[in-house]
Amino acid sequence: MGSMADDDARDIGPHRVWIEPPDVLRTQIRGDITVEHVMALLDVIDGFPPRVRVYILRDARQTGVPTREAREALVKNLPVERVAAVVTYGASFQVRAILMMLSHAMRVLRPSHPRFVFVETEADARAFLQAVSARRA
Repeated sequence: MGSMADDDARDIGPHRVWIEPPDVLRTQIRGDITVEHVMALLDVIDGFPPRVRVYILRDARQTGVPTREAREALVKNLPVERVAAVVTYGASFQVRAILMMLSHAMRVLRPSHPRFVFVETEADARAFLQAVSARRA
């Protein structure tokens, strides 16, 4: 699981995403998140092969706040059966609080929600993914 070159990136508004085969979607979130950004991200997840459970590796160092509509779209439309975990690094306290509220909303509305993990650095996030990968092997 190495990082991809910028040439392999796709922009979603001010944000950037990369697919790291076979099952990692790396995101770099820059600024606020709109419902259009959420829907485009969900389209990227839909592009993974049907049986693949996706791990979202989220760089939140420059993250703004998701709009109310974006939060609602995420809770209602995230394909929870396709997403194994969302691993976020570099998130501020405010962003962590918002994401934890989203996680709780998903847990209430959709019991099979993905796991949300917060770590400090990209190295910590990749170590988590490596450990998960080793357990699956």
